[in-house]
Amino acid sequence: MNLVLFTEAEIRSPLPRHDARAKHILEILRFGVGDAVDVGVINGPAGKATIVEIGESGLVLDYDLTRQPSPLYPVSMIIGLPRPPSSRRILGDLTSMGVQQMHFVATDKGEKSYLRSRLWAEGEFERLLREGAQQAFSTYLPDVRVHAGLEDCFEHLVAPTDRVALDNYEAALRLQQFDPTTDHCTLAVGSERGWSARERDLLREAGFQLMGMGTRVLKTETACIAGLAVVLGKLQRP
Repeated sequence: MNLVLFTEAEIRSPLPRHDARAKHILEILRFGVGDAVDVGVINGPAGKATIVEIGESGLVLDYDLTRQPSPLYPVSMIIGLPRPPSSRRILGDLTSMGVQQMHFVATDKGEKSYLRSRLWAEGEFERLLREGAQQAFSTYLPDVRVHAGLEDCFEHLVAPTDRVALDNYEAALRLQQFDPTTDHCTLAVGSERGWSARERDLLREAGFQLMGMGTRVLKTETACIAGLAVVLGKLQRP
């Protein structure tokens, strides 16, 4: 937890001692009255919070939020819905890496029951986004959506955007040959068993180029990180 995140409402009240953030400040960082903590408001400014008091009601903090964190990178991800443990890792890692959007889609070859996971049904994914942002010393959280299929996803994409889909079987180019024509890229990564022939056709019809990263078959979470790293390099973002 390199940065402690709060909502706008939370900074108006003491931080309860049983809160995981208070425990981190007191037990991990071992801070006390007079110490300053790196903090931020979700999707807002960041700065320091000085511990003014540690009482029964919690930690009283004095906030000085004067820094505007760097914006998210202009990249959206379409991700074939993997097993919930893999989705959890992807949510945290891609948030840390700074993507603007994550669209998780049920795929023809994937397990549809993953849509009913408590990760999505109970909003657990929001905690993982905060953890990813805190790791990256950022306040910004990506927009995350879950779709029943690719068709439902396409209407929510940023425009204009370059559209690239990773594929092991029918890719015409290597991802390293990607040459951006806009300031934004949408990168699609299939679920563990890849795209179906029908989905490849849908992707092509929606303007996606099929590109590959070699002959090795990667886990979805590995392909997401490796593919995103290449795309960010091509977009020449610091």
